[in-house]
Amino acid sequence: MRFRDCILADMGARWDREASRVNRRMVAAVVLLVPLLVASAQAQFFFNVYPYKTADAGAIEISYFSTFIPSSDGGLEFSNGEEYSREDLWAHSLELEYGLSHKLTVGYYADFLNPDEGDFEYIQSKLLARYRLFEKHELPVDLALYGEYIIPDREYSDSEKFEFRIVIEKDWGPWRLDLNPILEKVTSGEDVEEGLEFAYAAGLYYENMGDGIWYTDSLHIVPGVEFYGSVGELAAAGRWDERRHYIFPVIDVFVPRYSDWKVHWNFGPGFGISDAADDVVIKSILTAEFVF
Repeated sequence: MRFRDCILADMGARWDREASRVNRRMVAAVVLLVPLLVASAQAQFFFNVYPYKTADAGAIEISYFSTFIPSSDGGLEFSNGEEYSREDLWAHSLELEYGLSHKLTVGYYADFLNPDEGDFEYIQSKLLARYRLFEKHELPVDLALYGEYIIPDREYSDSEKFEFRIVIEKDWGPWRLDLNPILEKVTSGEDVEEGLEFAYAAGLYYENMGDGIWYTDSLHIVPGVEFYGSVGELAAAGRWDERRHYIFPVIDVFVPRYSDWKVHWNFGPGFGISDAADDVVIKSILTAEFVF
């Protein structure tokens, strides 16, 4: 019995060491991918850093995204030839997500634009899925996968696209860091021969164990700063100023769960930090989650 116990203990220790090596390799691979997987921002209207956490199992999550661009030198061209200024443009998006399990959610977006000189128009739909890998704190960083397929209205664009994100989250004391390296590929239309395009979204938040900088039993306020930008095709990446890069000081307001619902509001102004970026962008994302 003692000999068998020793053998089993040795096998268990070897298994633990091997699992630890596999986990370290996975984390190292993800870290190496971050600078490489950094969707073109040429037509970017919505700014969102996805966290590791997904909607609860059986929950329905409804989000309303709104963006206003009060100052910009940029332009916007539809595939039907219509051209608009990005200045004084409003963008709106409605999202519906459903938690199939505590790790997997699926969803749908409908995006709309309202240029200053144009009409309120539907521009595209997005089908999405998010999946959390492992449980919280099982690895040195928490990982999730995000994918969406973009189906545009033909008046707006003739190119369907697929976007893939790796969600990387790390907690350091009161701080939470979220990294979203992004890969995008055109799958139809005139630009289908283009290579992979890369972008990034990242956020650093003073979460303070969920309490933020101010809290009550019914409200938590968490400050943060977010970064967005694009690299474009790696084979034809332009200079920094030829791509759009932004910094957003943001506030997250959380209303904790009341029986079967909770609310989260993320908002803040964004500032272009490259010549090609809009000068000022104001964003708001209001999300309500319901469990039935």
